[in-house]
Amino acid sequence: MSIRTRNAISVLIPILMFFVLAPTLGAASSTIRNIAPTHHFAPAGTPLATISAAIKLAANAHGWIITQETPGTMLATLRIRTHKAIVTIGFDESNYWIEYRDSTNLDYNPNDRKKTRTMRAIKGPRIHRNYNIWIAQLAESIMDYARYPPKSFPTTDTNCENLLLIADELGKLDALRERGVLTREEFNRQKAKLLAQ
Repeated sequence: MSIRTRNAISVLIPILMFFVLAPTLGAASSTIRNIAPTHHFAPAGTPLATISAAIKLAANAHGWIITQETPGTMLATLRIRTHKAIVTIGFDESNYWIEYRDSTNLDYNPNDRKKTRTMRAIKGPRIHRNYNIWIAQLAESIMDYARYPPKSFPTTDTNCENLLLIADELGKLDALRERGVLTREEFNRQKAKLLAQ
């Protein structure tokens, strides 16, 4: 093989690798997902304080910590290793919603424009795709927990401690459901028992 051929190959290989790997490099991010006002399915007449407690249980079951609260809104933070996501969770008698607030180490880009294979631009903002997975899980749990809200809102330290224990147990049950060990019906039965305590 001549030197000229070797040089041509050494130039072509990195170019070919770029085109082979290019779709993979951008696959880690997606357009950021907010949850628009969505019905939470809490029983009619459920007090806002009870809906708030149900949302806290749902958030805690997935590792979200409520760091700030005002009537009808909560600020929730999720920390996973060096990654951090902060969202606002809003709610009223009928609906809940989730909006992106801030993040660390999640490749957030408010002005990103990613072209697809059809050359259409997807408008940002964009973020690591795991963020959208976490939000989808949180949204699903909020609806699950709102269907079977706790009987009373915690007002004492003992009740708060019990709430955290219940949230921990529910988190374990939810993990079993996600792994397929429990069916959705079994999960709902166990959850109803815990929340009835």
